[in-house]
Amino acid sequence: MNTQTGSRKTQTSFLDIPSAAYLAGFSSRHFRKIIEEDRIPLKKIDGKFFIVARDLEEWKATRGEARLQAAIQQLDVWIKHSAVVEQPVRFEDDSE
Repeated sequence: MNTQTGSRKTQTSFLDIPSAAYLAGFSSRHFRKIIEEDRIPLKKIDGKFFIVARDLEEWKATRGEARLQAAIQQLDVWIKHSAVVEQPVRFEDDSE
């Protein structure tokens, strides 16, 4: 009779940086800065860096939403300041 222990192998999901950035709503370049600033844990596998999916979800739940809202507000300010207000075109009346 075989007896099995109650242990299970848990499968860990890894995300590369571009995939994690996409899921978080940022460009890869900006997300690399966020990883450094917020100290999101990375795993190095065969010379390439990965984020554990549960670590990304934890970051999104604690700090990610605030980061995304701040980025959106910065974009709104940038758009308002860079918008060019065009003057209306005035046609001269040649009937006089």
